[in-house]
Amino acid sequence: MDVSEKDGENGSLTWHPGRRVFWKQVKPITFWPALVGILLVLAITIVDERHFIAITSAINAAIIEHLSALFLYSALGLLVLCVCVLFSPFARTRIGGVDATPIYSPFRWFAVSLTTVIAMGILFWAVAEPVVHFNEPPSFSGLQPGSEGARTFALAATFVHWTLAPYAIYTIAGLTFALGFYNFGHDFSVGTLLRPLLGNHLRARVAESIDGLVLFAVVVGMSAVLSAGLLLIGDGLDFLFAIPGSPTVYASTAMFIVAVALLSAGSGLRRGIQILARINTVLFLVLMFYLFAAGPTAFLLEQGARSLADFLGNFFSRQLLLAEPPESHWSGWWTTAFYASWFAWAPLSCLFLGKIARGYTVRQFILVNLFLPSVFGVLWFTVFGGAALFFDGQSGGDMYAVYRESGLAAMAYRLFEFLPGSTLLGVVFIFGCFISFITATDSNTDAIGGLCMQSVTAEHMGSPFGVKLLWGTVIGIVGWCSATFLGADGIKMLSNLAGLPGVLIILGAGMSLVVMMWRSGRD
Repeated sequence: MDVSEKDGENGSLTWHPGRRVFWKQVKPITFWPALVGILLVLAITIVDERHFIAITSAINAAIIEHLSALFLYSALGLLVLCVCVLFSPFARTRIGGVDATPIYSPFRWFAVSLTTVIAMGILFWAVAEPVVHFNEPPSFSGLQPGSEGARTFALAATFVHWTLAPYAIYTIAGLTFALGFYNFGHDFSVGTLLRPLLGNHLRARVAESIDGLVLFAVVVGMSAVLSAGLLLIGDGLDFLFAIPGSPTVYASTAMFIVAVALLSAGSGLRRGIQILARINTVLFLVLMFYLFAAGPTAFLLEQGARSLADFLGNFFSRQLLLAEPPESHWSGWWTTAFYASWFAWAPLSCLFLGKIARGYTVRQFILVNLFLPSVFGVLWFTVFGGAALFFDGQSGGDMYAVYRESGLAAMAYRLFEFLPGSTLLGVVFIFGCFISFITATDSNTDAIGGLCMQSVTAEHMGSPFGVKLLWGTVIGIVGWCSATFLGADGIKMLSNLAGLPGVLIILGAGMSLVVMMWRSGRD
């Protein structure tokens, strides 16, 4: 039987006579347990929603109670490692060797990397998180809700969750994989992150088992983010067209997102993904500049500078929440939950980030994947979060009231009502939501496809469309279930659960990078 599949970096169609359908080519230890595990979670969610929530809540509480420090200190340690690598001689190393040519131009590379990592998170949380912190500062901070100090804290806390340390997680993982895959010829596998550290002790079946664990965790994580997007888009449709959110609306939205993402994934690295990423990046910039110009510009400049100074001046205490007493669970519900989400995505996303980095140096990789996205994050959250804080204060807590009555997702559309052209803004915002998750789904289904297959190499990086179709469909179904049955709190719990195996793998990747640097210094 002849089977067509994408082959090479361009994603051009290639025919392979005699090849069997894709499930005959998969890594069995990676593919089947992950698929069965996801279907089991899906069945439990549908059949016994309350029992599922009870189980996940108990595990989530245990993670917050006992492992918050692991997430916080690990993220900070990876950031320190990034800085050390940046200023080391190792930073001159070219990914793929001295003669390697880039897959993307610098701007396209940055656009694809940025939109792959942030997905829909900045759209969902940019307005909601600062307003909640402003009105509900942690008790240990000693700040009064709605005070100027609470406003500064709100934006500074958001910077902790969305700049520097979170991006360091992806940077270390992506860099370790890129060097292992291109420079050392290791497999297209999460095991490549651990190969320099463990060497021959990492046997093939163990590596495939790790791939399966990561596959399960990331599909759960992607489904959680998709469910957040469905809630956000559903509130937008209600805001613009009076179409209330419902299981039918969420299902239709999920089907559209996954279908377009799969069409893009089927066109290869040089076509769909980079076009979507550029549209996405330009759209982000247009939204940000409009809000800055039409909103409270002077306030945004002043509040942004004050919060940034607070964030940098109290960096370690903010990062590690040293002032938080043991009995407080604030960091567990906020900082740990966000970092768990970053760690959950990193082992798979790093395969894609490393895959598209060929031809650039280690120093350029760190700049594009750590520092530039962090700068973008500061600007984005200053504009959206700062505007939300301003109008919440001016209206006597109107933004916060929307959160209490309608949930986190509805807050962005209430913000637009304070600005000229609110309807058009809402339309553009919804379009941005679609493009954001389509871009992330495209890149991650590409990585999932490669992770499942036995024959992906640096020369032939494509994977069959059938495996992408299967996992894209699974992600859409689980995301719909999460949006319909679990809501925003359930989304946070799913991210926490998926982050636990991720943090252990990324810490191993950091140690592998240290080993590569040490060996390079000896040569």
